[in-house]
Amino acid sequence: MKTWSRKDFIRASMIGGGALLTSRSALLAQKAPAAAAPGSANSDIRVAVVGVRSQGAGHMKTYYNMPGTRLVAICDADRDVLGARAADAAKENIRVETYVEYRKLLENKDIDAVVIATPNHWHSLMTIWALQAGKDVYVEKPLSHNIWEGRQAVEAARLYRNRIVQAGTQNRSSVDIMKAIEYVRSGQLGKIQHARGLCYKKRDSIGKTSGAQIVSPSIDYDLWTGPADLVPPHRNGSRGTVHYDWHWFWNYGGGDISNQGIHQVDVARWFLGEENMPPTVMSMGGRFGPADDAETPNTEICVYGYEKAPLIFEVRGLPMKAGMSAMDAYKGARVGVIVQCEGGYVQVGENGTATIYDMAGKKLQAFAESTLGTHRPNFVEAMKSRRQEVIRGKIENSHISTGLCHLGNISYLMGKEQPNSEIAEAIKSDPLTRETYERTIDHLKANAVDVSTVPMVLGPLLTFDAKTERFVGGNAQLTARANTSLLLKREGRGEYKVPTIKAAVHAT
Repeated sequence: MKTWSRKDFIRASMIGGGALLTSRSALLAQKAPAAAAPGSANSDIRVAVVGVRSQGAGHMKTYYNMPGTRLVAICDADRDVLGARAADAAKENIRVETYVEYRKLLENKDIDAVVIATPNHWHSLMTIWALQAGKDVYVEKPLSHNIWEGRQAVEAARLYRNRIVQAGTQNRSSVDIMKAIEYVRSGQLGKIQHARGLCYKKRDSIGKTSGAQIVSPSIDYDLWTGPADLVPPHRNGSRGTVHYDWHWFWNYGGGDISNQGIHQVDVARWFLGEENMPPTVMSMGGRFGPADDAETPNTEICVYGYEKAPLIFEVRGLPMKAGMSAMDAYKGARVGVIVQCEGGYVQVGENGTATIYDMAGKKLQAFAESTLGTHRPNFVEAMKSRRQEVIRGKIENSHISTGLCHLGNISYLMGKEQPNSEIAEAIKSDPLTRETYERTIDHLKANAVDVSTVPMVLGPLLTFDAKTERFVGGNAQLTARANTSLLLKREGRGEYKVPTIKAAVHAT
């Protein structure tokens, strides 16, 4: 078949007019698709995977042999990646249609569901467009690049409520975590004192460039950029000028709290039983070690002021000690969650297993069924049954937890570098924040960072209204600045503008 380029798509839309999802996105958002619910107990669900370089390649393999489904199409803005993945499928005797242009894929009535595994800045818009086109959606974490567009994706899922939407927060399928939450809520460990998410994950320098870099001719860069600002790449590490290292630039990603940490933030909030974003947030950190082109911090502390108990998140991209590859651990966890209670704590691992300890560190109980692998099959189960209550990894939960990541980064972006002696003085009245900060300072010292001369960014304490999803109160000038952050709201550009979905309207 023909693979459509962006130029082909624009030309066809100018000639043919009506059927394509371009400037009509805002109008279509208010209309329910006429198509019947895709999939049934007696037919295979036809799946397309979008963004197939890394995570998407894993999703493709899921549907090679998933009962009741067929992988029928793949889509990527990089033609080289697209061709390689089509060849991978062919080795499994699976022929897939290939698309560069996502909107052309959505026109295909023989596709029932899309799996979105693109860079973060495309997740919300692709979800909305797919729902408008009558497709079921599996969207990878994080749900959004900014809070506003994530809310539009949630409202679109409510509007097109006959569609199935699942988020890639696979810890929501962990039976082990569910049992550990039940254990904590039984009161056997006393009240929760705080929950702590951890992302201690080594991240090497992405290198330093001297200016704008050349994009491979295999990539439709305008299409790859989509709703983000169209600027030339300023990176050229081991993965090239475009792929993967976009995680460390604010135009596309949010650093490791948005990349890996969304999983652990979601689990920590789940334990706390909090259903909304927090009333306050404060962040501090910086990018330490070798200078490179990356913008996001490789060391970050975010403190979320929930009323029942605080949630703290820590990012560490540097190793345990300069010259080492091993990472620090906190109460046995590197990438995980620690839920501290009055009489002990829970350690949740990256694999979704959970272990209960008493205050002395003695193991009380372990939950290790390791059921994260059931998350993708759960999407198929929900599509087959058409039952919303079956879905694990609800889009609403993904939006709230993704929002926490954005809130922490907004405080960081609004902060300024301050001497560490002044930061220590500013936070001394909060024992939990102070203890976390002091451990971080020791970590930086172990990595040969002269903390007496190298400052850290201290972000302001911001007040947030979870109902309106806007910053409120406090210093009016500070609040106004926070409400203009690109991580709170960015509407997109041109034909990639994110539509506003009216929450009050519901489709049948």
